[in-house]
Amino acid sequence: MPQPVSGSAEQPAAQSAEQPTAHAPGQPAATPAAQPDAQPAAQSLEDRYGTGRKRSIDRRFAWGAAITLVAAGVAFLLFSGWHQTGQVSAQDIGYTKVGASAVDAKFMVTAPANTPVACAVEALNTSKATVGWKVVEVPVTEATSHTITTRIVITNPVTAVSVRECWVIEPSAAA
Repeated sequence: MPQPVSGSAEQPAAQSAEQPTAHAPGQPAATPAAQPDAQPAAQSLEDRYGTGRKRSIDRRFAWGAAITLVAAGVAFLLFSGWHQTGQVSAQDIGYTKVGASAVDAKFMVTAPANTPVACAVEALNTSKATVGWKVVEVPVTEATSHTITTRIVITNPVTAVSVRECWVIEPSAAA
């Protein structure tokens, strides 16, 4: 008996549904079911591992480093003495020989107004040995700069006179 025409028509349609679609050689076959699985797999990795965690660690490190540097800078400024107003400086101007046993030394002292200051002045010979010295107290006035001339007794001929150091005189405990 001959087969019905409708049955033969169904057979090729069923075979075509089972066959994969054509694809380029060397490429995996693309099935309609493979495409929807690609996005959920990527989403599940983001859900599992997160996307912003590395950036938040980097931001925390940067903020921590910035705060540490600012704190170190403030500590340096506080402990370095930049805020001290008692800065005293001295500048040598020159000297004049007064006989064989004395010289007049001239120097300028800069200090805050109304601050008691003392300076050590020394006379040197050719080998830079001290041949005379004197501690001079600068008068307390409203002025910040003082030019002072003082006489120093020497033991040998002098080639240079200089201010070795100046400092603020601390008030005595008895006063």
